[in-house]
Amino acid sequence: WSWTGQLGQPQLADLCHPPRRPPHAEQRWGSLQPAKAAQNPHPSAPTSRWAGGLRLVVQVVAGAMTILLVSDDDHSAFACQLLAQQLRQGGHACLTVGPALSSRRDSPLPAATPQIPLTLMDLLGHELLKSASAVGVFIHRSDYLQRFTHAHRELARQRGERPAVVFSGPLQSSLGDQLVQELSDRHCCDLLVVPGDRQRRELEAITQFWPTTSGTPEIESMGLWFLPERPPLGALSGGTPKPPYTLLALAQESIPIQVGAKAQLLRQLIRWAETSPDWSIVIQRDQSWERGQPWIAKFEPDDWSFPDNLVFGAPGQLLSQLASCSACLSVSSPWTLAAMAWGRPTLLIGDYGIHTDQGTTAFFGSGCMHRLQAIDRLDQLLELPPVNAFWLQSTGWGVHDGAKRLIRRLEALIR
Repeated sequence: WSWTGQLGQPQLADLCHPPRRPPHAEQRWGSLQPAKAAQNPHPSAPTSRWAGGLRLVVQVVAGAMTILLVSDDDHSAFACQLLAQQLRQGGHACLTVGPALSSRRDSPLPAATPQIPLTLMDLLGHELLKSASAVGVFIHRSDYLQRFTHAHRELARQRGERPAVVFSGPLQSSLGDQLVQELSDRHCCDLLVVPGDRQRRELEAITQFWPTTSGTPEIESMGLWFLPERPPLGALSGGTPKPPYTLLALAQESIPIQVGAKAQLLRQLIRWAETSPDWSIVIQRDQSWERGQPWIAKFEPDDWSFPDNLVFGAPGQLLSQLASCSACLSVSSPWTLAAMAWGRPTLLIGDYGIHTDQGTTAFFGSGCMHRLQAIDRLDQLLELPPVNAFWLQSTGWGVHDGAKRLIRRLEALIR
């Protein structure tokens, strides 16, 4: 199956897929092997090389736009791949651009190699940029985004050309201070894309009285376009999960922020594995990491005793683990939105409070935050109340036509 073909947000799931097979025995051992990269059912058009570099030939319909999507790591490359697939299905030429991913880092995601191996600043003056209608920039360095946008517009002005529309947005659903920071980082863009109507309304309320000379970007809600819309057919089933059970613990790189908090969380997971032997616990990182670098600083395996039913997930396994788990746990991983949307009981650890630096602000109102001490045995996870449906919809899951919304906005800005 392919994740790239699953974007689109047609209703969460009619929940009418065939029952998924029990994942327990195979998941504990087989699924933790390195995953194979997903195969794209809609391969890119043929490529040809010339003396000046790489040229991609893309079939487009009359009146279609040419869009470049720029990334700088595994997460943004995967998100750009998902969006590019949707845009191509609408008849638009779309190319993914970004540096080659480091071979020294492991990723929890399937491989997503950009089609054009260029950095954002390499695009300045490149023929690809001259022919582009719009450029979507999804990189970490906001200063690079600002430098690129100003330089691109100045070059176009000097040549008497019209610059491409520049759009950008966060690859997560944020609120409060984090959302305002995301607006500030992308203030130079023509269009800011956010996941849900809630984020759009908050930002419009902030910017409505700003002077027109400030160059405020337009704002559009696109839904959870950066996450796969659904797991593979057969993996999603309605009703209460059936045994054998698996808890997926999403381990974040720098959260929780308190000294020793990661070790404390690991000890809690070990206790749960010991008191619930009929469950398997998979600890899966949600971000890329340097190969050989432990999740916990100064971690020494010899200092820990792990029960047989607790394992660490292998690279490339995040999406398959989300698809097959019985319940999901994290402090504030953005990937918990996929677990919630796919009907998985989800526990957001509330012991660390609701703070911007913990990443928990965006989950206020979800109904999924609980304290660890409330869970004695993992069977209690299956009795947790479901996610607040209104909150989930307003966070982005209620937007089912993100790519079409983007095209309409870009067309209006280009006119």
